[in-house]
Amino acid sequence: MARWIAARLVKGEAASVPGRLFAIRGGNGWFPALVPAKSGARVRGTLCQLSLAPGDLARLDRYEGLEYRRAGLPVRTACGGRVRAQVYLWRIALPAKAPAIAGGDFPDWLRRTRRRPFSTLRNGS
Repeated sequence: MARWIAARLVKGEAASVPGRLFAIRGGNGWFPALVPAKSGARVRGTLCQLSLAPGDLARLDRYEGLEYRRAGLPVRTACGGRVRAQVYLWRIALPAKAPAIAGGDFPDWLRRTRRRPFSTLRNGS
């Protein structure tokens, strides 16, 4: 899916959204779960502007699965801009031992903990 998204990427920039981030163990690795937060907690990531054809957004929804729901949230870009963007929020109960990701940066958490991201590829790469 990362290659599919990269092929449609118009622009990407560092950004953050309000919320808290948790790590979910699945299959051969870990994936992030963004949950709303009433506090000032923020989650860091990349705001992607994509060139999508009809049906592409539905394809993304199917890929994310029933555990997530797409919603519009206010996004703060690294250069100080503010926009509303579509994000995927975790919609079911978090697993009991899902670790909270302090600082809200999933790739950084993977590096620090030496864990692997979830992959749909057989060898996990």
